[in-house]
Amino acid sequence: MEKNIEVTSLITPILDGLKFANNEAKALLEIGIPEYLHNQTEKYYYTNTFLHRAEKVKFDDIYFPVSVGYKDFTTKFDDIEKVFEEYKYITIIGSAGSGKSTLIKHLFLNSIRKSYKIPILIELRYLNEYIGSVTDFIYEKILINDVKPSKNTLIRALKKGAFLFLFDGYDEIFSNRKQQISKEIDDFTDVYPNNKYLITTRPGGGIEGTQRFHSFLINDLSSSEITDFINLLVDDPERREQIKNNIDKSEVSDYREYLKNPLLLSMFILAFENHPEIPSRKSAFYKNVFDTLYSKHDGVTKSSFPREKKTKLKREDFEDILSVFSFTSIAEGKFAFTEEYLSDKLSLIQKKKQKMSFEIEDIIFDFRTSISIMIKDGFEFKFPHRSMQEYFTAYFLSKLPSEKKLKGYTRISRIFNKSSEDYSLNLWKLCKELDNSNYYKYFVIPELEKAVEILEGNEGVNLLNAFFKLWEPTLFLVRFVPDKKHKLVIARSSNLYSTIIDDESIYNYKDFCYFPNKNGMKNKILDIVNYEYNKEQEEFMGAVSDINTNDEIKEVLIENGILKVIQKYDQKIKKRIIDINKELSREDLDLDDLLEG
Repeated sequence: MEKNIEVTSLITPILDGLKFANNEAKALLEIGIPEYLHNQTEKYYYTNTFLHRAEKVKFDDIYFPVSVGYKDFTTKFDDIEKVFEEYKYITIIGSAGSGKSTLIKHLFLNSIRKSYKIPILIELRYLNEYIGSVTDFIYEKILINDVKPSKNTLIRALKKGAFLFLFDGYDEIFSNRKQQISKEIDDFTDVYPNNKYLITTRPGGGIEGTQRFHSFLINDLSSSEITDFINLLVDDPERREQIKNNIDKSEVSDYREYLKNPLLLSMFILAFENHPEIPSRKSAFYKNVFDTLYSKHDGVTKSSFPREKKTKLKREDFEDILSVFSFTSIAEGKFAFTEEYLSDKLSLIQKKKQKMSFEIEDIIFDFRTSISIMIKDGFEFKFPHRSMQEYFTAYFLSKLPSEKKLKGYTRISRIFNKSSEDYSLNLWKLCKELDNSNYYKYFVIPELEKAVEILEGNEGVNLLNAFFKLWEPTLFLVRFVPDKKHKLVIARSSNLYSTIIDDESIYNYKDFCYFPNKNGMKNKILDIVNYEYNKEQEEFMGAVSDINTNDEIKEVLIENGILKVIQKYDQKIKKRIIDINKELSREDLDLDDLLEG
């Protein structure tokens, strides 16, 4: 009851503002806005965090404001109106665990609290399997009923700019849906330009540099913010000082970069009693966290105590089940799970693991309560953070028998060819740590060999087309320094292939990225696409053209020597394959020497 009163009192001012503003705003009250705001506010006002998984806490009690920056401008969105009046279209870019989704919840609640706009929060992953357009999805989210008068009222409010649209998780859109969904978001902003818009994504999600949107980057936690974060989330003064002193020790100073990420800092706080050291390997870090979750009850402000598991399963059994489930769910592109999905997958695992005996209801209880490895958010279950699911997936791959490795890596690569990639490379780095040789043998080398096969035997425009098939490029006009001229760059798509070549440091991106600026090509290409920009557009950063189908642009690039760059690049891929094979052979010989004595 108290919870409902608090939520109602929070949204009452914005509803009152709508009620008395004009007749049009009053009509909004009849089409679902109060219900939408109440339901969504109730969802975000109380929340689970990594440190508070067993029970929901007030969002404001645990929210730590991260800072974001665009050029010389830095903000924590304290004055939400000022930021959005200056920048109507914002992209928030941050790596896994940097606080993107938490920030977007803060913006939702803060918009209501300050009666700024009517916030509409859209989790973009739900569009992957949605039959309909982005506009349809938004209408359905807001409207109580889909009758024409209601829709007309909403459309008029949209045209007047009554809303703040918060699109969360652009990097979670599948690649086969991304182009269409991106176009629909772009079309929506064209039709309703008077509203404010914000999109969150991991780096490399593909939204960076998009016309109209300004790319804000989430800053790492500073030393003072790390201290403030600990002070906020750890109540016990003695424990608080122990954690801070441990972080300040000279021998762990090299790992401070680790703790500039809010999620990893939260994990360190949770696991501190059992594992006060900061391991150099990320996989060991996640292992420590799971050990703590298994052996301790949730809570950083209470004395922890062992909690009995309903299933009576051992630690190794939970680890085994979680690894199989994580691999299967990630391979299917699932990061949030209905109870039906969770039950079905666990039933299948139980049939495969006949030595284990457990009731499905009991293991779900243990996941959620006994070890708090999953939280329930509305009608769905999810890991406290996607990175834990990625850790267990990497663990599963590392434990596969040798003859099954290729099949495992092949299956997991399919979903990352289908869905978005990001430069944090969390899953691949975990695989590299836990299963180094097999990671290279069954994943990296096959993917690099596919690239060689695509390029092999081609000449002239066919070679350029083959390279573009890998690169999936777009021409972007960007200006990195305010007082410098725009550069015309070839921007590649973020896909599985480009992520691997990044991680393997195979290429120098400047060779291709800045190629159109040589020999006067920039002006020739802009003339071909009939693009003009003037003083009023001097801040412009965005797509100029899709060059995959433009033969005139290809001809200009070939005339100026881009094929030599591609051939050089092809040789670098082949050399990296040879080097990896040599490293693997050397490891095999070292192992033989060890076994033979």
